[in-house]
Amino acid sequence: MRKTTFALLALLTIAASAHALQVLDSGTTNEVMNGVAAAPAISGESRAAVISTGVAQVTGLAISPLLVLVAIGLADFFRLGGFSAESGTLPLHANPWLLIPCATLLLGLGLKKFASPMIPLPLRKVLDACEYFEAKLSALVAAGILLPSIITTMAAVSMAPSDPTNTAAVGGFLTQAMPSDAVGFLLAVPAVLVIFVCVWITFHVIDALIVLSPFAILDAILVTIRVSILATLGIALLISPYLSMLICVPLIVLSFFIAGWCVRLDLFALSIASDLLFMRDGAAESTGKPLRAYLAARGHGAPIRTMGHAEPSGTGVRFTYKPYFVMPPRSLEIPVARPLLVRGLLWSTLRDEGVRGVISLPPRYRRHDVIVAARFRAALRDGIARRSWHGIRDAFAGIVSPSAANERAAQA
Repeated sequence: MRKTTFALLALLTIAASAHALQVLDSGTTNEVMNGVAAAPAISGESRAAVISTGVAQVTGLAISPLLVLVAIGLADFFRLGGFSAESGTLPLHANPWLLIPCATLLLGLGLKKFASPMIPLPLRKVLDACEYFEAKLSALVAAGILLPSIITTMAAVSMAPSDPTNTAAVGGFLTQAMPSDAVGFLLAVPAVLVIFVCVWITFHVIDALIVLSPFAILDAILVTIRVSILATLGIALLISPYLSMLICVPLIVLSFFIAGWCVRLDLFALSIASDLLFMRDGAAESTGKPLRAYLAARGHGAPIRTMGHAEPSGTGVRFTYKPYFVMPPRSLEIPVARPLLVRGLLWSTLRDEGVRGVISLPPRYRRHDVIVAARFRAALRDGIARRSWHGIRDAFAGIVSPSAANERAAQA
């Protein structure tokens, strides 16, 4: 997740910078290079409307990058003449070479969500893992294509003077040293990037929860919530930019407050998805090395879902992690009186029986639960979801092949 976030910020900054330099170097910006006085006068109401629209576009793009990219691309494609448009007149997001593959991918994802209840659980989880990584890639592509133009538009409008005869009040010394578009760009880039990353990681938790959830009905509810919020934002933007701003502000503020929890949950889902998709095997770690683990409950000295490494200690579990990913390692001694390793459908959880969860282990250790339980001196038990799944599987097998079901029952 750290690498994905850093790559996202780097890509957006580079793309936005290149777009701004292209604008500043074009032949139409000679007046802009002469200073703020060359900028046309813009009323305060128009400036507020453009900024509100930009904030709504950034928020919508963060909620569902691929869907918004395709929607804006199709709208601009038909607005500019469609297939009859002259070569080179269509922007990148409206170019059929990009728009058609993105629309096809979006259609495939929609069909997968529609058919999700009919897909067997193991295959559905693999497809969910693929969709999870697709969501990360779509965010990089969509944001890299659309955010630069949104930032440049907001920057140009925000720094344009309301009164062309009074340029001193707009930027002071800074605007005398730099073109107005560049000043607005430097102010808009960090604000837009922070909004986009926080809102994106908040709604990307929906993809993470879909990976973690074994229930198709819960997946449908989560997708419906995201689509409903996005549709509400789109309708509000069509009615009035200021109405859309009223919807965006609470979403952005909420995203700031829960971003840390969302990052920790996303790291856990990233581990689950990568283990499922790439079939990682933790045999080498399970025998003696510290295990990749995540705190399974609050009250252990660090937030829930904190990522780190766990190993047995004299009193229970020693959990080592890096605060904020860059600080020096810190170790927690978690006492466990009655250790119990509960095997779930996707991951296992070490619990203090009758008290609370201690650590969650990713799927790479599922084949080595007996070894892991022996290391932590824990009893081994199947979780409720795993027992239910095995019961349904055995019942179905009993209908199809009674002899095989009887053999499995005898082995159990």
